[in-house]
Amino acid sequence: MINQTKDSAQPFTTESIPDHFLRRAWMEKNGITNVVLAERFELTPSRVSCIIRSGECPQKYIDILRDEYDMPEDILPARSAEKPGPKRKTA
Repeated sequence: MINQTKDSAQPFTTESIPDHFLRRAWMEKNGITNVVLAERFELTPSRVSCIIRSGECPQKYIDILRDEYDMPEDILPARSAEKPGPKRKTA
């Protein structure tokens, strides 16, 4: 016999919630918007949205989220590989 229980009938656990939903819920609870973080990070709100969804960003943004906004360690984004900036022109 095949189990035909729908996903909605499965027991609810917090482990089943994707991290980006937890980050968004934490932001909403603390009155923090993409615009607020964008101004602090010196990015666009849409880039902040990508960071929150993907769960990866450069270490400097993780430090800001942890140290200035007190985001819990278990929902902080992971460190992404930082891309080198443009090469500096020499005269």
